[in-house]
Amino acid sequence: MSEPELLSSRVLRLEKGLRRIKMTAVLGCILLAAMAVMAQVRTRPGDVLPGGRLIVEQPPRPAPAVENEVRAHQIILLDYNGKERASLVADNAGSVFLIMSDRNGKTRINLFVSNDGPALTFLDPAGQARTILGSTTAVPSHVNDNGIAEVAPPSSIVFFDRNGKLLFRTP
Repeated sequence: MSEPELLSSRVLRLEKGLRRIKMTAVLGCILLAAMAVMAQVRTRPGDVLPGGRLIVEQPPRPAPAVENEVRAHQIILLDYNGKERASLVADNAGSVFLIMSDRNGKTRINLFVSNDGPALTFLDPAGQARTILGSTTAVPSHVNDNGIAEVAPPSSIVFFDRNGKLLFRTP
């Protein structure tokens, strides 16, 4: 094959490839335009979709009212089964309690602020206090081995075993 024939065949192959690329681009543009047009079709209540489903009009939902302030003596949080899972309570003595319960209704966390100070208590499933952080009267003042009276500190970290026996306290 001579050089001009070789060059001519190469040019024909290039032109054929370019035609394929142009056709693919044109078909892609047509497909995109068709999808854009299909997306613009609006359905009305009472129309039947191609799958056979009937379109039913749903009234617009009003935006939920948002209060700037909620005032209450007690707030109770319920789970989807109607069980009380948490409560926020203020009593007449000036204390505030946040109590959280497990799915069985047993109190597991008690966060409170009283006249003695704040405390966070973690309870086991039996209701026994296992950890107390903050102000506590669960461990009273006592006399140590040297005969020195130790006063319960205003704030501490206390750990108990499952029987309520003191495991650790600081300070």
